[in-house]
Amino acid sequence: WNTEPVSEPELTARLDAVARQQPQPELRLRADGAVPYQQVAQVMAAAAGAGVQRLGFVTVPMSGGDLPR
Repeated sequence: WNTEPVSEPELTARLDAVARQQPQPELRLRADGAVPYQQVAQVMAAAAGAGVQRLGFVTVPMSGGDLPR
C-alpha cells in the first residue's frame, strides 16, 4: 500500500475503507514483474468484492523500449 506490502487482512480493511469513500478514489495497482498473475488477479477480485469501482494499473516501461518476444 503506497509501495509498502500489507497482509491480507490489512488489504481487506483498506479496500473496504476505499470503497466507502465518496467520491471514491481510483485505486492504482502496481505489481512487481516477479509477482505471479494469480496474486494480481486475487487483489483485483478482492477490490471488486469490497466495492472498489475504479481500479487502474501503474506500469513501468521496459528498458530499451522493446517488448518481450
